[in-house]
Formats: sequence, structure tokens, C-alpha cells
Amino acid sequence: MAVKTIDIREQPILSFGRIVRIALTGVRYRLFRASITVAVIAIAMAFLMNILGESIMKKKVADASRAQIGTLRAADWWLARLSVAQSVEEIVRTLSTLDPASSLVREMSQMTGTRPEEIMAQCRSAAAAARYLQFNESIDYGRRRILMGSAASTAVFDALGTEAEQRTFFSRLAEMKSVRFVTTPEEFTRFLASWPALKEFVTKVRKEQATAVGRIQNALKGRTILDALCEAGAPFTNDIRAAGFVLDDAHAATLLAHALRTERIRTLEDGLNDGEVLRQVAAKKDILPNEVTVEMLWQVLRNKDVAEWYLGNLGKRNVEVHGLTPELAASLAAERNYWRLLSRSERATSESTGGVMGIGTRMTWLALVSVIVCMVGIANAMLMSVTERFREIATLKCLGALDGFIMTVFLIEACILGFVGGVMGTAVGLVLGLVRMLAVFQSLLVHAFPIGALLAAAAISVTCGIILAAVAAVYPSLRAARLAPMEAMRIE
Repeated sequence: MAVKTIDIREQPILSFGRIVRIALTGVRYRLFRASITVAVIAIAMAFLMNILGESIMKKKVADASRAQIGTLRAADWWLARLSVAQSVEEIVRTLSTLDPASSLVREMSQMTGTRPEEIMAQCRSAAAAARYLQFNESIDYGRRRILMGSAASTAVFDALGTEAEQRTFFSRLAEMKSVRFVTTPEEFTRFLASWPALKEFVTKVRKEQATAVGRIQNALKGRTILDALCEAGAPFTNDIRAAGFVLDDAHAATLLAHALRTERIRTLEDGLNDGEVLRQVAAKKDILPNEVTVEMLWQVLRNKDVAEWYLGNLGKRNVEVHGLTPELAASLAAERNYWRLLSRSERATSESTGGVMGIGTRMTWLALVSVIVCMVGIANAMLMSVTERFREIATLKCLGALDGFIMTVFLIEACILGFVGGVMGTAVGLVLGLVRMLAVFQSLLVHAFPIGALLAAAAISVTCGIILAAVAAVYPSLRAARLAPMEAMRIE
């Protein structure tokens, strides 16, 4: 009997485009199941995009406003230095942040007659001191009392001046298992040995600062520093330099502008202390005089006509307005509102530190949990899809479909759902984050809108949705691909 020849031909391979069309057909036929998967992905990606978008916008606003906040604080810092000498701890912390090009190095060199190289050597010791002071502040009061007794601030270094006291400190520290010291005992011992020299230099700086402040007080002739800056202007800045402070032109201009702005703000606010002016403002707002507040005054002064009316009332009461015009008053009102926005932005952005991309540790863990939940939801939906399609899978295999084809179809379906869910979730998360940040930062966000970074974050979010869907679908796809045709046919 002749044996029949079996002609085994090579298995035809469908093109990728054809496979994608088959996957799209499967999605359309199971639209309800697909919509559930898309919703799971969209929720997770909306949450991810929301926290990414908010962190990016907060960082951009913080970067844009940091220089302006620094300018305001620099003026306040100078006013404080001109009024009273810094404490020993303040000088130590200042030294810990100095670089050779700083004007403060030149100032300390002129005041104390110390070479800049020697001052920089003290700066290194001060940096170590600042670390130990930070450690002291980081532990609770009870542990601090056990370790250092009643000593506080830099007095701790004086209290640990002997070897016996140091041994006691380290033995008590070793008993506190939950407290981790910032350096090794040897490094701390070396620092304590250098502390007397640093303290001597800091004390000398403080003494010279007190002398310079005394010269400033003599130059004031009974006025406040703000009054002297407003009245004398540049000549008083020369008095500041003559007293021993190194005040460059940029800081002098900032200080003068700050003093003039503060004086004008005080003039406008003090106008409410006049009973007649207060009654006029209350009548303008149609409220009782005792309901008028400073914030309410600044709100109405944003209008130039109202500002002109208010200045006219001050003039009638013979109140000195220091060259204020309606335009200046309205500008001050807008500027004051802007500074309030800057302060609000600083508080809001200081809360988001650490974690991935600066979104904060807590939000990072929440995002991770949402991703895990998303993966579980996708895997569950895909497994349900495999269960529903046993006969379809068996028919495809009987027609010659390979395991790789079956797995590819399921993975492409998952990627399609991941893309759709990622786009929807990214759009929703971006809109929600934008609305919330606009409510918090208002015009600050408009002027520093990070469109490029947000587009990059949106691309990352959509990509994460696709990757999550593909990874979550690996096991269901593998299960579908390995299913035996006859076994699948027996399942109802």
C-alpha cells in the first residue's frame, strides 16, 4: 500500500497591520469590557498626571519667584543687621554659607583685620558647627536634656570642652538607639578642639558689628533707619559704609527702594487712624467704621480713581503723603497683592519635597499604589476577556494560528486600551491640576507657565498607561496562547 505524502507548507504570517485590525475588531465586539479597562487606566493616569503636573507647576513658580522673595528678604536682613549685632549662632550660620567672593568676607576682614584665607578656614569649622546645631534642633527636648543638660545653641560646644564631658556625651548617645549622630565621634572631637578658635573669631566679629551698629545709631540722630533712608537717601548709605558695613550699590538700591515702599505703605495704612478718613472709607464701602480693615483698604486702592479720592481725603486732614500719587498708590496695592501671592507660593511649594520629581514622599507612595491597583484591574479584565473567548481562541488555533499570534493580538488589544485610557486620564489630570494651581498661584502661574515640561509629563503619563496595560496583559496573553484547542472547545 502506497504511503500518502503529506505536504507540510510554511505557516503564513499575517502582517502587523492585519493583526492590529483584528485586535481593534476584538475591542469593538467587547466594548463594555474594554470601557471598564479604559476607565481603570484613565483613573490611574489622571491621578499620576495630576500630581506630576502640580509638582512641575509648583517648581516652576517657585523658581520664578525665588529671586523676588530673596530680594525682599535681603532688604529685611540688612535692616536687621543695621539695627542690632547678630548673635553668636547667627554669625556661625552665616559663616557656614559664605564663599570667598562674598562681600561679607570682605566686611569681616575689614572689621576684624583678619585675612580672607583665615576667614575661609573658620568658615569650614562653622559649616561643621551648623551641622551639629541642626542635629541639636532635630532631636526632641527630653533627649536633648539627657545629652546636653541645660546647655542650648552654641553653649553646647562649651559644655563639652573636656574629655570627661565628651565621654559622658557619647556614652549617653550610644544608649539612644533611635538617634543617629551626624558624624563620627572622632570628627566631633576634632571639631570641639577647633571650637575655641572659632568662638574667639565669632565673638570678635560680633563685637565689631556692635560697634558699627553704634555708629549707625549716632548717624540716625533719633530717626528710625527707614526714616533716615527715606529722608537722606544715598548720603545715609554712605554713613552705613563709613560705619564699617560693606554695602554694594545693588544692595544699597534695594534697601532704598524697600525703605521708600515701606514708608508709603505705612502712610496709606496709618491714614485709617484718622477718624474722619476712616468714616469716609466706611461710607464709601457702605459699612460701619469698625468694619473697615487694612486688607479692605488695599483692595479698594487698586482702583486709581479710588486711590485719588483717598489721597484727597488724606490731604484734607493735612496728612503728609510723601510724594504719593494715585498711580503710585494703585501700583503699591497691586504690588502688595503680588507679594502676598509670592508668600503663598513659597508656603505651597515648601510642602512638596523629596520623592520622585519633587512630588513629595507621600504622593510618590500614593502614585505607586495607584499604579499597582491599575495593573491588577487591567490583569483582571484581560483574564475575563480570555475566559470569554475560549472558543474563539480554539477556533483560531484550529485554523492554524500560532501561540505568538494569539499572544500578540491580546497584547495589542491591551496597548490600544492603555493608549486610550492614558490619553483620557492625562487630559483629565492635567485640567484638574491646572485649575487647582491657577486658584493657588493666579498670575504667578500665568507668567511662569511650564508648557514644555507639562507636555513632557503628559507624554510620560500616556506612555506609562500603555506600558502598564502591556505588562498587566502579559500573563493573560500567555495563558490564552498556551490554551489547547480541544480543551477550549469543551468549555461552555
